[in-house]
Amino acid sequence: MSKVILVKDYTTSGFTQEDAEKIAGVLKAELANLKDGEVIKFDFTGVKFFTTLFFNIAFASLLKEMSFEDYNKKIVLENLSEVGKTAYEHSLENAKRFAAMPKDERETREQIIAEILAEE
Repeated sequence: MSKVILVKDYTTSGFTQEDAEKIAGVLKAELANLKDGEVIKFDFTGVKFFTTLFFNIAFASLLKEMSFEDYNKKIVLENLSEVGKTAYEHSLENAKRFAAMPKDERETREQIIAEILAEE
């Protein structure tokens, strides 16, 4: 069984940090109520313009809290444009590289990212 989230109900683009934070909020709320064996499907029909930043914040950031295996069992993205697929795949590859780093290097990078985001 799956829950389908129409992304266009929340944003018309996958471009900004604000767009990503909207979707991240929806995702976290849905994950909190997810039962065993259920899947959350994000349908991107009608959504244009994507950045890797969007996918990093909205989806890949969860990979700090859950395994890639659990993530792939619980979260599915559908109807992404080719640009969206490329940005999403790049985001997941970055998350895999990040997870493979030594802990001290991950912490340093997280601190730098937090400082950059705080400046905006």
